[in-house]
Amino acid sequence: MNTLINELKKDHEQLLKILQETQDLGLVTDAGRRKLLEGKKLLSDHLQKEDTKLYPVLAKSGSAITANEFAVEMKGLTGSILNFINRLETSKNDMEYAKELGRIVSTLKMRIRREEIQLYPLYEKMGA
Repeated sequence: MNTLINELKKDHEQLLKILQETQDLGLVTDAGRRKLLEGKKLLSDHLQKEDTKLYPVLAKSGSAITANEFAVEMKGLTGSILNFINRLETSKNDMEYAKELGRIVSTLKMRIRREEIQLYPLYEKMGA
């Protein structure tokens, strides 16, 4: 497996683990909040890798349209996630906020699955 793809998949595993731990700890606890902020850092680092190493290579290949679609979709999802995390200190940590975290986790799981099934194999085929 390609080194970059392996690294991105490990990021996915770690991010999902952090989000699960956040849900387990609860957003009303300091530990849950810290865990969510840890996830924010990992997500930012992961997205930077994709933006600088994955998408540019795919954009130069015959997969430019697919890469662009994934990149645009991720920007929207990232905005929602960062908005959610940035509201952590100012929002009421009520049931609705916890449900929103559940929706984000579910959406992120689907996105990760699509990346690993559709996008990453394109990159690996290129032998990059």
